Amino acid sequence: MLELKEVAKEFTNNKKEDVVGLADINLKVEEGDFISIVGPSGSGKSTLLFIIGALMNPTEGQVLMRDEDMYDSTPSYRSKLRLREIGFVFQTFNLIPYLSALDNVAVPAMLTTTFRNEAVQRAEDLLNRFGLGARLNHKFAELSVGERQRVALCRSVINNPGLILADEPTGNLDPKMTHEVMALFQELNSNGHTIIVVTHEEDVAAYAKKVLHLQDGKFTNGK
Repeated sequence: MLELKEVAKEFTNNKKEDVVGLADINLKVEEGDFISIVGPSGSGKSTLLFIIGALMNPTEGQVLMRDEDMYDSTPSYRSKLRLREIGFVFQTFNLIPYLSALDNVAVPAMLTTTFRNEAVQRAEDLLNRFGLGARLNHKFAELSVGERQRVALCRSVINNPGLILADEPTGNLDPKMTHEVMALFQELNSNGHTIIVVTHEEDVAAYAKKVLHLQDGKFTNGK
């Protein structure tokens, strides 16, 4: 499904010095995988996730989805790829504060169909499935932290992407909510979604089928 070949990323700091974000990353992700990438702050986890998600060009290497390098294509192609085939879940939720939970979830679907009613119905079905049927019309400020993350999860799968990427998705949650959200990821994985979660917490990583460790921009377990 997805393969990274000798991927590297360098940044320039405010002193005009080159800083290595990632170095010699090789990774093969099969359809149906559930992978956790664990590492401390500054290890390159988010950089790696953004490169996988067609959000940040690597300095070197290839990022292949179905044997095609996504960074050899146009920005327009990558935008469509993100909309239709990759779902994102962020620690900060990235919900639109003035929209209801229902409309937040429906937005990506509205970009892929000309029928608003169809997009809204898909969003309502998902929110009901994730236990949020009573919160459809509540806005960001009216939702608990756990509810916000579940809304973000619903939004990430509204277009039924094959790949879901999550950046520290439990960073703002208590242990009970952490278990609930990670159990939802397991359910999504059992329903056919491929999932990559980056986290600094080993107990969160343990929910995945495969755990990789990242340190100073490199995998430490040979991947």
